[in-house]
Amino acid sequence: MNQTPNYNALRAAGIFDESLDAMAEWSPEWTEKFMALVQDTQLNNVLDPKLVALIRLNIDVTATHLYAPGVQRHIREALRLGATRAEILEVFKLASVVGIHACALGVPILEKELADAGLADDAVQAPATPVCDAVRAQGMFNLLWETIYRWDPVYLENFLKMGFGLWKDGILPPLWIEFLCIAGDATVTHMWAHGTQRHIEAALALGASREQILEVLKIVSLQGIEACEMAVPMLDEILKDIE
Repeated sequence: MNQTPNYNALRAAGIFDESLDAMAEWSPEWTEKFMALVQDTQLNNVLDPKLVALIRLNIDVTATHLYAPGVQRHIREALRLGATRAEILEVFKLASVVGIHACALGVPILEKELADAGLADDAVQAPATPVCDAVRAQGMFNLLWETIYRWDPVYLENFLKMGFGLWKDGILPPLWIEFLCIAGDATVTHMWAHGTQRHIEAALALGASREQILEVLKIVSLQGIEACEMAVPMLDEILKDIE
């Protein structure tokens, strides 16, 4: 494996495991070109290394991807870098909140189709919604939630009870949460433009630099190598079976 010094270094650092060994053997030049990208994003200290591990974990654990080998590897890497169980669990909770995007996308479409069909979309009388009110007061209420609030305020209140506290419980810094949300929304398996924009705006308001946000997006772009991480071992096994 002397033809792949960058890959060897990243393997030794625990950023990759044996799943790409065959790739490095079969296509060392291409592997090294990809690893040069990884070296540029994973080892440059623009972001805290623990945050990088949590971003990679968030990408793989989110419902739009659910890539179990990556989840396991990034949990180990995050623990090695000093992450606590509570911090890792916070990433899982944050990834769960992405479910609201089904309503953020679908409810405005339903609203339009009801209007086009001449059907009623009467509002429901809203009970007390203190969490929704607090989210509004802090400027965090998404305009795409307005219709679901008119139709089913209890549902939105309960959903925000689950999610809003993650910004307030102090387990992860608010800026790290915004970086994680940018990663989850920009990931190639989701590409939720509205959320990506909102969380970039929030990160900038919290003092993030262009370089930091660009680094998050560069880390997300590396998700594509998981095609090889998953498929190369399968190809290797099948080739051995038919030899």
